[in-house]
Amino acid sequence: MGNSATELRLSVRKYNAESDLHINIVPERTAFLLVDCDESSADQHVVENEIYTALSIARESGMKVVYLFNAIHGVGGSNDVTTRIHGIDFLENSWKPLIPTFNPLIQPLDNEAVIPKSHKDGFNGTLLDYYLKTWNVDTIIAVGFSIKSCLFHTCIGARHNNYRVVMLRDCTNSSEFPDTRDSSIAEGGWMRFVFLRMYETDIGYTSTSADLKKALD
Repeated sequence: MGNSATELRLSVRKYNAESDLHINIVPERTAFLLVDCDESSADQHVVENEIYTALSIARESGMKVVYLFNAIHGVGGSNDVTTRIHGIDFLENSWKPLIPTFNPLIQPLDNEAVIPKSHKDGFNGTLLDYYLKTWNVDTIIAVGFSIKSCLFHTCIGARHNNYRVVMLRDCTNSSEFPDTRDSSIAEGGWMRFVFLRMYETDIGYTSTSADLKKALD
């Protein structure tokens, strides 16, 4: 791990804002949050390229690295709506915590928190907010899966808990359905277009792993 940086000037995007927008990031007050990046949920191509790059930069700059993972299939028995929605209410012991496995390129270090969650919002019912506040974190850089599910909802949770949150839009999957793909728009499809527009309007900033690397350099 390299020397900690005192401050990074990160290029970001916000809907209806100036095109050349930058924010200052203080690494010691910033958490790099990996949402559902374990092998049970992650797009390994994105993990091995963009997320690996961004994680390396976060560690080198001195950010606090935190992992969230889906510890359980639901929160109870056969009447649990989460297990019913996903068609897995036939499972026994759906409450039983699972042990996550990660791609070796992004394996958590011994001093990095790995926090289980049971909701799409990683702040809901977990110690994430308390943990971040004990480190005086006020900014979150979020990556993971997916842009229309847990990553998106966790970013909303971050905003509601008064964190400035930056989603790295290249560090997630496209989440397109066959009938929402559209190569004529830059995002590649309408799901990604809508979720990014909603995010950049009401939740926070987006950036990329390449922009994070430029900020460190």
